[in-house]
Amino acid sequence: MSASLSESNSVAMAMFDSYSKTVMRNLSRDEIAKINKRTYHEIGGMEVMQYVAETYGKEDTYPSEFVITGEHGHSCVITTERLYEAMIRLKECQKEVLILEFWYGLSRREVADLFNVSERTISEWKRKAFNFIRDYYERK
Repeated sequence: MSASLSESNSVAMAMFDSYSKTVMRNLSRDEIAKINKRTYHEIGGMEVMQYVAETYGKEDTYPSEFVITGEHGHSCVITTERLYEAMIRLKECQKEVLILEFWYGLSRREVADLFNVSERTISEWKRKAFNFIRDYYERK
């Protein structure tokens, strides 16, 4: 009876050990993925800030390029004057959503987390921004 109990404890310990190692491996993979994703977005933001710093105060050598900056410091380069004119007339939240999703590549969930709103709200802001830009193009 004691051999069976010892063998049972040994099997239980082996199962617990395997389970613990799997949990730790999955947690470490998730953390590495988060760090890599955050680093990727920080690098993209750094490149934009470097571009802005290098070109600040200099005469624009490419008159067809326009920089849009949102209220939270996110920016993008617009290459058409009509889109630039439409973008500067957007509400700040709509402008930020477009910049973060299309230029920074963030998902709707990530943008919603940044603004502390629901994904539905982000979709609504984006829809209103697209409608405004379309109407702006039709008026001009």
